[in-house]
Amino acid sequence: MIDFVKFVVFKPVSGGYVYRAPSRWLFGFREHFLVNDAQKAAILATINKSGQLVLWITGIALILQSALFGTALSLWAHRSGYYTAGLSGVITVIATVLSVYSAFVISRQFLLHRLHPILTGLSPTNDRITNLEERHFIQATSAPLSPARLRIAIIAGVVTMTASLGAMIVRAIDSYEPGQSEWPALWLANANLSGLLNIATIVAFGFAIASLVRNSKPA
Repeated sequence: MIDFVKFVVFKPVSGGYVYRAPSRWLFGFREHFLVNDAQKAAILATINKSGQLVLWITGIALILQSALFGTALSLWAHRSGYYTAGLSGVITVIATVLSVYSAFVISRQFLLHRLHPILTGLSPTNDRITNLEERHFIQATSAPLSPARLRIAIIAGVVTMTASLGAMIVRAIDSYEPGQSEWPALWLANANLSGLLNIATIVAFGFAIASLVRNSKPA
């Protein structure tokens, strides 16, 4: 089971700790509170008890909403006359992204509901925990990936990047015409949403691999 407690950051300050509450919508403004040792323990205990339910809520919401969004988008494409053979993959990606975000928002609402009795009794503070401070704290308290797991993660990332690039090349080959240069063919075949999603996948996994390698190096 995931240990959610290790992702909770408390910054020591004069008079106690600064606690950065979760954002209701995953991104954007997050409230900061000044807490003492008893309040810190209560927050950690609530998050620890809620962890299993958060995972179940996220998983169930993801499955149900994937079916809902996928069906709704497919019906809309068919009825609007936009449906083509290649659109099914795009619909799957869009439905997955929407489902993942919505599932995490729903589980975040549940967690904040559990924390609400504690948060209402806390005092807001002007002290802040920056994203960089939070990231450094989590990295310092998290066990690094073992060499074997790091290799597996890198291989999986490289395979995904290669598959995405291969899909772009295959589309270019299918649309290639005699006398046409290779680069314009590659551009024209991928100047669409599918090509953009492939490029985003390559960039995202490249960044993830670079981050894994950088974080695995000893300080």
